[in-house]
Amino acid sequence: MEYTEVKSKLWTKDFLLVNSITFLAMTAITTQMGTLPLYVTALGGSKAVAGSIVGILGIAALFFRLPIGILLDRYGRRLLLTIGLGILFLDFALLNVLQTLVMLFALRLIQGIGNSIQATSAATMAADLIPKEQLSVGLGYFSIAQAVPGAIGPLLGLAVVEAYGFEALFRVAFLLTSLAFVLSFFISTESPRTLFFGEKAKPKGGVAEALSLIKNRGVMFPSLIMFLICFANSGVIAFIAQFAIEKNIDGAGYYFTVMTVVTVLIRFLFPQMLNLINQTFLICGSILSISAAFGLLAYADDLVHLLLAAVLYGIGFASLLPVMNTIVLQSISDQERGRAIAIFSAALDVAYGGGAMLWGVIASLFGFQVMYLFCGGFGLAALFAYLLFARRKKQMS
Repeated sequence: MEYTEVKSKLWTKDFLLVNSITFLAMTAITTQMGTLPLYVTALGGSKAVAGSIVGILGIAALFFRLPIGILLDRYGRRLLLTIGLGILFLDFALLNVLQTLVMLFALRLIQGIGNSIQATSAATMAADLIPKEQLSVGLGYFSIAQAVPGAIGPLLGLAVVEAYGFEALFRVAFLLTSLAFVLSFFISTESPRTLFFGEKAKPKGGVAEALSLIKNRGVMFPSLIMFLICFANSGVIAFIAQFAIEKNIDGAGYYFTVMTVVTVLIRFLFPQMLNLINQTFLICGSILSISAAFGLLAYADDLVHLLLAAVLYGIGFASLLPVMNTIVLQSISDQERGRAIAIFSAALDVAYGGGAMLWGVIASLFGFQVMYLFCGGFGLAALFAYLLFARRKKQMS
């Protein structure tokens, strides 16, 4: 039997709650992005160790995103969202108690599992709640809740550490995840598009069926493109504070603030941009803007150049992510939505995790300038991947 589309408006109570939960949880996670390498150094760890501890959060997604996507399609969204937030709640509570490099690594691994569960659940629920005719626009608004923590989190984290120390940082993250956990209980049992009838209530797809989605070009290429971009950007997120210290640049935390302000502004303009700009031109221009940001960072020696790079990255990423996400969702059925979002999200998480590990080694061996030039190369590789995707799509049409 067919499912019934219950809602048609975008800004429902549940959509607002999912946005709020995403904002709180991601802010808690990102408070550590600029500060965790400093914490590792304080505990006696090297840059490579810092990269590993930062990166294990994303590597956990490699093993857990896909099973989570299968469970989401079988059993619904809200239960898994609450479980993921509960894991984060406990993890941040323990970070103040267990203060060694080994335990920090283990807790970051657990944090990666919890974040994978809550982030995949929230993204799938948001996609369910957005009317199909407003998919690109709705995903653009939802991505604001994902993007704003990228500015608030690192800046808040650095401010708290400088004023009160690392223990206070973990308490702040604990409070944020506690509030998100409580809010999850106010979401309706399930979102409209997961209310199926008959046998479709629990899709039969397992691991094999989920992996087969990777062969879908509409899932594979957008995921690959975002993997390359986020892999490169992980070097900025993880090491911008240390890069600024090495270059004697004050105010590095404002990089994230400027980047996110630009991202939010672009996403509010996104509906008009979709109507006025050809999609291919929009995507290519966005990737080139991101690549230019990495190249500029390689030669930045003052705050002005640092913030200009933030503007370029914000412009590019704000336009690119919702378009890539929309291509994925338009390429699959509603019953495959959890698994497709899991694959797309895993590409981002693994990129940030693996990238942080690799860039930590490269920075140790060759310095930050070479590292950021390599990041720019990954951006150009993403452009090549999109052009290949567009060519194959044109040949099939």
